[in-house]
Amino acid sequence: MMKRWLSLAICLVVLMAGAFPAKAAGEQDDAALRARDDNTFRVLIVADTQDTEKPQERMLQLLEAELDAADPDLVIFLGDNIYGPSIGPNDEKVEAAIRAVIDPVAARSIPFGIVFGNHDDENCMSKEKQLAIYRSYPGCLNEDPDISGVGNTCLEIYAKDAEDPAILLWLIDSGTYAEEGGYAYVKQDQIDWFESVLATYSETDRPVSYAFQHIPVPQVFEMVEEASPFSKGAFCSFANPFSTWYTQKDEMIRKGRFVETPCPPDIDGGQFASWKENGLKAAFFGHDHTNDYEGTVEGVDLVSTCGIGFYSYGRGDEHGARLLVLHLDQPDVYETEMIFYKDLFDKHLTIFQAPVIGAEYGGYLTMALAGAVVLVVVIIFVVRAIRKKHPKAKKKR
Repeated sequence: MMKRWLSLAICLVVLMAGAFPAKAAGEQDDAALRARDDNTFRVLIVADTQDTEKPQERMLQLLEAELDAADPDLVIFLGDNIYGPSIGPNDEKVEAAIRAVIDPVAARSIPFGIVFGNHDDENCMSKEKQLAIYRSYPGCLNEDPDISGVGNTCLEIYAKDAEDPAILLWLIDSGTYAEEGGYAYVKQDQIDWFESVLATYSETDRPVSYAFQHIPVPQVFEMVEEASPFSKGAFCSFANPFSTWYTQKDEMIRKGRFVETPCPPDIDGGQFASWKENGLKAAFFGHDHTNDYEGTVEGVDLVSTCGIGFYSYGRGDEHGARLLVLHLDQPDVYETEMIFYKDLFDKHLTIFQAPVIGAEYGGYLTMALAGAVVLVVVIIFVVRAIRKKHPKAKKKR
């Protein structure tokens, strides 16, 4: 009897092994992010969709057009994916806002990852709950290690027939606001995580790293210098024309431009130093909606992406997304370009269709102008009424 039960157990193990075969040495993982036949890998970087549960139709049209034009293998959302302050702590509205942005990507079965910005959970659902909504999509690749921030992730990219990754994409939660004041900065345990994961790869054959986060590092200021407001190409804070004015150092910018003063954290938490020490190739940021500079600081490429959303401020016809093309046979070589609204649509956007201040504040401005018109009409009416009631006496000749 014991032998019969033993035979049955062995047969069961054999059957299970056949149903779930072990991965053979050198066998490729079908679920891995892998290059195309020409060993390229295309990433569409989408920054600052920053809308509500009733998103601007123009933003959705542009997102759909970007996805079709870029034909990406991966989409990365660079934070401020929704605008918490206008949504509020309403779970249904938050979920609707998230799904409005992700559904076009999911409909095309494109894998995606997200990072959070400073507005996603502002007066809104927590980032932990939001991440659960993103991860309800089969294509979401975000992890959530036990470190500061939410959704920090390291993605491995493989060459077409390779067993080991050639590139690492780091999706980093850059936080919201710092306790010390100003915007948040990446914390030390996140830097430690980056370094410890990187250390698991062979030093002689370590993958090339690219980082993606919402808020830029303070070192972006090394690419600009103070200037007069009347200097050619001068720019200042979008929200404060009385702030310090700058011009970009053209010798450090190979493409694109600064249109507004960048808004990194006031505190340098050491992230850039870690990037530099560990050979990070490039970092991609959102946050500053009108900047699309591509520059290099101390050997690290720093790249900004214009916002795609029309609810907040932007660059009119130059709302858009950034295409990044990676080469897995030369992992430290890449091409990138902005794909703007004007590149995809024949119709020019007027200042009324895409106000610089965005639909949110554009609505307030429209109401203010309407109120001013009503006030003027009322004043005219009152003045006329007074004149009729107290006509001027005729002058005696």
